[in-house]
Amino acid sequence: MKKYFSTIMFLVVSFIIILGLTYYSVSSSGSSFRTSSETASSTAVVLNTYTINTVATHSTPTSCWTTISGSVYDVTSWISKHPGGADAIISLCGKDGTAAFTQVHGGQPRPANELAGFKIGTLSK
Repeated sequence: MKKYFSTIMFLVVSFIIILGLTYYSVSSSGSSFRTSSETASSTAVVLNTYTINTVATHSTPTSCWTTISGSVYDVTSWISKHPGGADAIISLCGKDGTAAFTQVHGGQPRPANELAGFKIGTLSK
C-alpha cells in the first residue's frame, strides 16, 4: 500500500510541476492568450484625415461627427447612450466640440477613454 501511495504522490507532484512550467512558458512568451483589446492595440490602425467641411456634412442624429482637439469622431451610436442625454451629443454634430467637451469632461479619464473608441481620423489643418 505504501508503494502505491508513493507512486501516486510522485505522479501528482510531477503533474503539478508540468502544469506550472507550461503556464510560466505561455505567460512569459506572451503567446496567444491575449485579450481582444491587447490584440487590437498591437494592430496598426490607419486613420483618415478629414476637413471641417466634411465633418459639417455629418450634422444630424443619424450621422453625427464631431471634432475634439484635432481628432474626428463618429459619435452617432453614442447619442442614445450618453449619460448626460442625447441633446448634449446632438449639439456637437457637424462641428468642433472641443470647448464643450473640455468644459464638461476636461481632465476626466473615463470620458476621454470612451471618446477614443469613436475616433475615425484627424482634422486636416
